[in-house]
Amino acid sequence: MTITTNGELKFESRQALLKSLRKNRNLAHAELAGMDLSKVTLSGVNLEEANLAQAQLQGAKLVGANLEQGNLSGVQAETARLVGVNLRQGKLVGAILPDTRLVGVNLEEADLTGADLRNSHLVGVNVAGADFSDVDTTGARSRNVQWEKAKVPPANLPTPLPAAPRWLPLVFGFAVAFVVIYLLRQRRPG
Repeated sequence: MTITTNGELKFESRQALLKSLRKNRNLAHAELAGMDLSKVTLSGVNLEEANLAQAQLQGAKLVGANLEQGNLSGVQAETARLVGVNLRQGKLVGAILPDTRLVGVNLEEADLTGADLRNSHLVGVNVAGADFSDVDTTGARSRNVQWEKAKVPPANLPTPLPAAPRWLPLVFGFAVAFVVIYLLRQRRPG
């Protein structure tokens, strides 16, 4: 890892980045453009104002990561999972995100112009002030997304995902109770 003259962290390789993450979760202003981060899990990492332009994030999992004002233009993130990620004012111009799952992601004021969201699922995503100009949402599905709050909503809104049936938690609760009772009876001396 090196620190550039303008204070950015620069990593020579994927291995150097992963090694650094073991000690330091704060990678604000990191220079990761073009880096192959496929199938990596980034949990609770601060990547505020980081440059991930053209990075490879296929199959990656980002959980609770802060990418506020990050540059993810042209990122290739097919089948990635983003949960609770902050991409406020992020630049995702031309991002390749087909088959991606975005859950609880903050895209407030983000620029997704020309992004590819084909077959993606968006659940509980904040799109207030976001620009979805020329975004491909073919086959995409969403739930709890207020598209009317976007600066420019997608031309074709994703198909609504059906909510889970109200009775499902009840059935799950009975199933868990049944298993617990069964296991307790098995432990009794006979």
